Amino acid sequence: MWLWTALLLWVPVGGQEDPTKAVITLQPPWVDVFQEEAVTLQCEGPRQPGDSSAQWFLNGTAIRTLTPRYYITGAQANDSGEYRCQTELSAPSEPVQLQAHRDWLLLQVSGRVFTEGEPLTMRCHAWKNKIVYNVLFYQNGKAFKFSSQDSELTIPKTNVNHNGIYHCSAMGRYRYTSAGVSVTVQGSQAPNPVWFHILFHLAMGVIFLVSTVLCWIIYKELQRNKKENLKVSLSSDHGKNVTSYLHKDRYVEKELKFQEEKELQKEAHQKSKEGEG
Repeated sequence: MWLWTALLLWVPVGGQEDPTKAVITLQPPWVDVFQEEAVTLQCEGPRQPGDSSAQWFLNGTAIRTLTPRYYITGAQANDSGEYRCQTELSAPSEPVQLQAHRDWLLLQVSGRVFTEGEPLTMRCHAWKNKIVYNVLFYQNGKAFKFSSQDSELTIPKTNVNHNGIYHCSAMGRYRYTSAGVSVTVQGSQAPNPVWFHILFHLAMGVIFLVSTVLCWIIYKELQRNKKENLKVSLSSDHGKNVTSYLHKDRYVEKELKFQEEKELQKEAHQKSKEGEG
């Protein structure tokens, strides 16, 4: 019980993110690109002075480069996957899912998972940067934004209402439509106030104190019961000895009486003989 309570006291409150994790940034900032386009991934995290190296991973396998930037000069299908990085003094970064597509129109987004309040940028992008116009952006199949010239859209502060599947359509030689992209916005978790931390640790301290007192009471009660059982056992043995002695005394007393009667009978018999003589 003590160990469990002590462990509770060390549980971090508030679920705060590990500040030593590395972070991957993209240039350009899109997680979806066309094949043959260039992408640069940069690993940011704590390092030793003078050390700029970083270890890169693609789908869990280490990449043979230790540079802080990972360059993809012409993306191919085998460049798609989950990227992570790690510096000497950091934990591995959160994964970044990069996808290389071959299509006519692509909705590019700055990420797929956001925390409420973070900005979301999207771009309706044509193959080989061809010019498009009359752009429509859709969320869950419904158009929500039209632009005659601008193919880029930014939502400054996302909320859970921005969850959904997004796609776009645009005019070029024909009207093209992109594939859908899933965007998830998670509710923000406000940090717990100071008073909550204080109450939490006070409550854990009270639980620890109560458990200690209960354990001490139980221990003392067990010791007392043990002593009482020992006394009862000794009393029982003493009673048995006394009873045994009483039985022996009664036997000796009977034996003495029998011997006295026998002697009296013998004397009476002798007197009787003397009187006859």
